[in-house]
Amino acid sequence: MSSQSKVDPLSNLLSIPGVASECETTLKAIDELMWNRTVRRHKDSLIPYTRRIAGFATAALDGAQMPKDPTMEPEVSPMGLLSDQGLLVTAEADLQRLAFRTEPLKVLARLHTFVSTDEDRGRPRTTNDVNDPLRLGSVPPHEVLQERMSQLVDLVIESKASSILVAAIAHAELATLRPFTQGSYLVARASTRLILAARDVDNDGLVMSEYGAFLLGRHAYVKALTGYISGTREGVSAWVTWQGEAIRRGAEMAKELAEMADAKK
Repeated sequence: MSSQSKVDPLSNLLSIPGVASECETTLKAIDELMWNRTVRRHKDSLIPYTRRIAGFATAALDGAQMPKDPTMEPEVSPMGLLSDQGLLVTAEADLQRLAFRTEPLKVLARLHTFVSTDEDRGRPRTTNDVNDPLRLGSVPPHEVLQERMSQLVDLVIESKASSILVAAIAHAELATLRPFTQGSYLVARASTRLILAARDVDNDGLVMSEYGAFLLGRHAYVKALTGYISGTREGVSAWVTWQGEAIRRGAEMAKELAEMADAKK
């Protein structure tokens, strides 16, 4: 066995123009949020509120309705069921951050049990038929899932790269692989929340990257994922930029919510 250190699987991506600076800018924005006095003063009330906003937002990206009042319960309808799934997977992700550090695959499977009503809950698909609300198109064959998911787990556990880069690549891999027959996008977006929490960047889930993604719009999300699928340096850079902006938008909204709470006192 070689005595040389194992090469970080994401090290080559840092040479792509804009990737390193995007990660640095986004980490700085999160740090500013975490140390904001107003946010810290209202943190206990913000956490459940931002979690619900994020839950509704991730469902909205798959086609549900984003409510004006996130404290309301989802309506009884197919779209209401989707919203409920978004709320459940987001809440569960916040409970699983410690387990995710050592058993990410098991945690992702558990999240899927909240977003699927079929008998295959928590299990990877065994066919190439998937529910694809974003219409990304071509799905990687199910035969490659085990190897690709194993590689993703190694990346999540072992990579020493910026948490922003790890989160971006994990999100994109899950979204493009679509490892489950349905609900893969909800799990993919929750992975960003899990990684930032597991790496002690955003322990409380205040960042709301899901809501930031919603604000950027579904079209921009699909376009960024399509760029990632292309495999080009430009496509990867555009995806990391999109992920960074989604995180920063969510963080900015969390700050605004804290300031609104402060103004009411």
